[in-house]
Amino acid sequence: MEIRRFVISPIQSNCYVLAESWERGANAVVIDPGDLALDPVFSFIDEVGLKLVANWNTHGHFDHVIGADRLRQRYSVPSYLHRDDLVTWNRAPHWYRAYLADDAPDLRQPDAWLQDGDELTLGDETFTVWHTPGHSPGSVCFVGKHVVFSGDTLFAGTIGRVDLEGSDPGAMQASLKRILQWPDDLEIYPGHGPATRMGHERRHNRFLLEVMQG
Repeated sequence: MEIRRFVISPIQSNCYVLAESWERGANAVVIDPGDLALDPVFSFIDEVGLKLVANWNTHGHFDHVIGADRLRQRYSVPSYLHRDDLVTWNRAPHWYRAYLADDAPDLRQPDAWLQDGDELTLGDETFTVWHTPGHSPGSVCFVGKHVVFSGDTLFAGTIGRVDLEGSDPGAMQASLKRILQWPDDLEIYPGHGPATRMGHERRHNRFLLEVMQG
């Protein structure tokens, strides 16, 4: 399994290309296409010769999904989202314009819905969908055997904001308590910032420490 991170959004969100390998013809997915300026991602996919098969979205905020239609138009792949974030998805163009003073077309509806416990496969790797509301109602994490894409649920040293439209601090606390099940050696690829490991976050992330102490 190969991972390439792109930071293309002015909000500094992470967009990931996840592939079986970097061999030509290998299957790949894009996680969180968070800006309309996706040309670096397109160039990478095309130059390596990957076969894009899906777009997985950790949640519906504009800095994670606003490029979904550009991705679908170019590669004819389905976009996946948790149904509880449909309102967030539909509001993404509004917030893109509000934050960046730039225009963005409305997004087409997602092609398929994610649910807690769903299994998504890419080659020999299986990712389980964990519904982790708090940052947004339909936030999810994609949990594999060795890596997790945590969206804006968990970052290196901190967590996602809970003061936004649709956020829920109580739900975030429950989600953080749940993800304490993750093993220490699980590598975390978050929605913003650098990768980290669960063991490090368990020992040093004050929000997880507060949950454990509570």
